[in-house]
Amino acid sequence: MVAPIVNTGIQTAKYCNVAGLGVLIFDYFLTLEPEIRWTWNTRWNTTRILFVISRYMAFVAAGMTSYAAIATRANENCSHFSQASNAIHIISIVASEGLLVIRTYAFWKQNKKILTVLLIFAAICIAGAVSITQVVSNLTPANPSDPPKSNCTFEAGRSSAIQYGFLVAHELLLMSLTVFKRYQDYRDSNSRFVRAVFQGGVRYMTAMIFVSVANILIMCLMPVSYDEMMDVPQLVLHSMLASRVLFSLHESDQGELDEATLQISTFCSVQHNETHTSFD
Repeated sequence: MVAPIVNTGIQTAKYCNVAGLGVLIFDYFLTLEPEIRWTWNTRWNTTRILFVISRYMAFVAAGMTSYAAIATRANENCSHFSQASNAIHIISIVASEGLLVIRTYAFWKQNKKILTVLLIFAAICIAGAVSITQVVSNLTPANPSDPPKSNCTFEAGRSSAIQYGFLVAHELLLMSLTVFKRYQDYRDSNSRFVRAVFQGGVRYMTAMIFVSVANILIMCLMPVSYDEMMDVPQLVLHSMLASRVLFSLHESDQGELDEATLQISTFCSVQHNETHTSFD
C-alpha cells in the first residue's frame, strides 16, 4: 500500500509545480504593461534591483524545479542541481521580502530605527532558516525500512518546514508594524497612497502567510512524497504579489494627495510640491 501513496504524492507535487510555472508565465504577460510603465524608465536603485530579482529570478527557479519534476534522471547525481535550485529559490523569495521591507520602511516615514530592526530580523530569519534546516536534516536518521532513493527523487525533507516557519514570522512582523502604524498615525487619513500601502500590503502578506502555513501543514501532516507540492506555487505567489505591491503604489499616486502623504523616495525618483507627490 505504500508505493501507490508515494507515487500519487510525487505525481501531485509534479503537477502543482509545473502548473505554478504556467501561472507565473500567464501573470507576467498580464502585468507586463504596468511593469513597462512604472519601472522600465526609472533609475536603478535598491527597489528596482530587488524587483528585477524577484520578478525574473522566479522564472529561473520555477523552471529548474519544473525540469526536476518532469525529467528522467535515474542514473544522475542531482545534488549540485538541487543546491543551485534551492539557492535561487531563496534569493528570489528574499528579494520579494525585501520589497515588503522597503514598503514598510516607507510607511513608517523612513524611520531608520525601524529599518535597522527589519534588516536585523531579516538576517536572523535567513541565517536561522538555512542553518537550522541543514542541522535538523543532517541529524534526522534515515528509516532503515525505507527503500533506497536517488538524490534525484522529487521529494524534500520535512525539515524544510522550518524555513517556512521563519518566513511566516518575518511576514507577521511586517504586517503587525503596518497595522500598528496605520492606526497610530493614519487613522483619519483619506490618502489614496496610505490606503494602497495598508490595504494592499496587508492583503498580500495575508495571502503569503496563508500559503506558507499551508506548506508547513503539508510537510508535517502529509506523506513525505507531497512535500514539494507547494514549492513553485509559494515562489510564484511571492513574485506576483511583491510586484503588485510596487505597481499599486505607483497607480495610487495618480490622484491628488494631501500634505500628510508619505515621503517615498526609497521607491523611485520623486518630485514634490505642496500637495502632490509624483513617481517618475
